[in-house]
Amino acid sequence: MKKITIALIAIFAIGFTSCEVEPVDNSIDGVAGKAKVEKTKPETEETPDCTVSLLPTLPSMVSACTTSKGEGSLLGAYFDLTINDTELAGNYAAWCVDVDLSLGADECYDYNVYSSYAELPAGAFEQPGNFDLINWIVNQNFVGQASPSGGAYTFGDVQWAIWELIDDKNCVTCAYLGSDWSRTKGQEIVDAAIANGEGYEPGAGEVMAVVLIPTGRTQSVIVTIPLGCEPEPSCETAFARGTDGNTCFIGEGFSRWGWSIGPLAEGTQATYDVYAGAGQCDISKGELVGTVDVSYIDGNVTVTYNIDAAYNVSDTHTYAGSAMFPTKNGEPTVAPGQYYIEENLSGDIYVIAHADVCKD
Repeated sequence: MKKITIALIAIFAIGFTSCEVEPVDNSIDGVAGKAKVEKTKPETEETPDCTVSLLPTLPSMVSACTTSKGEGSLLGAYFDLTINDTELAGNYAAWCVDVDLSLGADECYDYNVYSSYAELPAGAFEQPGNFDLINWIVNQNFVGQASPSGGAYTFGDVQWAIWELIDDKNCVTCAYLGSDWSRTKGQEIVDAAIANGEGYEPGAGEVMAVVLIPTGRTQSVIVTIPLGCEPEPSCETAFARGTDGNTCFIGEGFSRWGWSIGPLAEGTQATYDVYAGAGQCDISKGELVGTVDVSYIDGNVTVTYNIDAAYNVSDTHTYAGSAMFPTKNGEPTVAPGQYYIEENLSGDIYVIAHADVCKD
């Protein structure tokens, strides 16, 4: 059971790592960060009826080893990296997201794992708000594409652009970026990301950057994972029902179904079933999804929602008062968003317990 307890009082209702050991160029200023965390990818015309999670379930930690660096990469990135355990086990093209410490080829470390759209540890990155731009870059497949300034973009151009956006300073000698990279091409990628990547969220069929932050003093990297459609959760509204059915909203002149429980005398301690999707207050059409415990002792009301573990609870609303229904502008209402707890409760009271529940 998932327990959500709402106590209702009568007086008042309820330092990290890098890729190269070298001096940094103090003349290069990082792009200002843009703090944001987005949880889900909304439906798009390209992916109808498709939900994409930007906060997928990830292992908390992985063991990973670099197998090559710079021009030695076989996967066209700054590093080739192998994750050795968990469901992420496999070979990845990896990019450096810090320019202050070193990480070479053939080094193994334990890494903490984060979605690039999650809240990252404070101080881990100078410009964490720019991970939307980084996600845009890794979905453009720049390496090998023609540059307007001549030649083709290389992994070094992409890596320089990532540093320029995520760090506060960039490399100086840039020793591992290869022979064909240039600041001009790197800046083209930066400019394109700023112009097109603000607020970017990858969708189904695209990739998302996953951040690996080491437990030791070495550099943080990103790898990418593919995103696919996830089934839409099935959500229903649910209400607690008195043991004898008590009062259905519909019988009291409302079009919405649900129940007001009561009257409840001082000293009441009782448990009531919670039904979801019981249209017209017909529990044969609904589903029992848990219970609520109601305690009314010494003028204090405590409501505990015990929802079955198969459901996620997105919201709850609770009313407790001397009348059967709450009021808005002097008129009775059963809209959950209008529920409140009366002050100075005494004598018989009524309770309405509402929850929004979703089943994956």
